[in-house]
Amino acid sequence: MSYGQQPDSIKRRAFNYYRHLLNTDTATARQVSEIQGLYKQAVSQVTGNLSLTEAQRRIAIDSLLSEKNRKLEQLLPESQRSLIIPTTERKRTWKRDTITKVNR
Repeated sequence: MSYGQQPDSIKRRAFNYYRHLLNTDTATARQVSEIQGLYKQAVSQVTGNLSLTEAQRRIAIDSLLSEKNRKLEQLLPESQRSLIIPTTERKRTWKRDTITKVNR
């Protein structure tokens, strides 16, 4: 069953959840709901494909995850992304310690 074929009640609940969580307009909530729904559907297909090795599944899921997060990054500001993208999935930009130790 594709995301578009899901019962209306499930889609409506997801839409309302994102609209309230993100405190956003209808169009944005609908897009977020669709992105998340399609991601979940694709992950289900990958995990259900027994012809793939564990490593192949992991690579496919990582690719799907990156694509989902890229779409969300284009759609939402950081303050909203932080509400729906788990910290384990966020890109990290590490800064080097700029404080130098002084020998005394």
